[in-house]
Amino acid sequence: MGYNLVPPPGWDHIPLKDGSTNDVILRIVDRAVSELPQELPRDDVSRARMELFKQLKKAAKQAAKGKGLSLYLPVERIHGIFVPASFVVSEMLVGQGADVPTEEVLRLLAADRGESETVDVDGVRATRIERIVPPEEGTEIEYASRRVEYVVPVPGATSPQWLTVAFSTIGDGHPDGELSDVLVDVFDAVMTTFRWSYA
Repeated sequence: MGYNLVPPPGWDHIPLKDGSTNDVILRIVDRAVSELPQELPRDDVSRARMELFKQLKKAAKQAAKGKGLSLYLPVERIHGIFVPASFVVSEMLVGQGADVPTEEVLRLLAADRGESETVDVDGVRATRIERIVPPEEGTEIEYASRRVEYVVPVPGATSPQWLTVAFSTIGDGHPDGELSDVLVDVFDAVMTTFRWSYA
């Protein structure tokens, strides 16, 4: 079973499990570099290409560590600004506990992780969790981030299985600011397009 969703305009997705990660990153980099000013010196273009490839590769590697299936991120500026946000679709397997009701698993997952609510995702009862996470000590991250996570039971799975769709943004440096609110609204709108794929 798979899924489909419609990302926001100006966003792209990097598959993390099918062996095409590098090819997709190179395509994104090539497109971004093609939009640079023609008069930019060749050395600057090469540096920009290498830096963008390195950053996208790092983001993909980090997303894949958490059982990520796909990384979605903005690849175009919106109204001239770079959008500091992304979301990852990940598989979260639960091997034991087939006798534990789905509602109980979702309740335990949401406990102490922020504000949570029950939502409908393509006809399935899911949990939406929202929180603000401070920057980790010892990392180069300077700002707190606003996180929204949907935990969705996989319908018809032979053993208990969940899919998570986790969004993160620093907004304009204020995770509870207006830009963050707008980006969270955009992500919630994306989740209304989520559909299970049975093919």
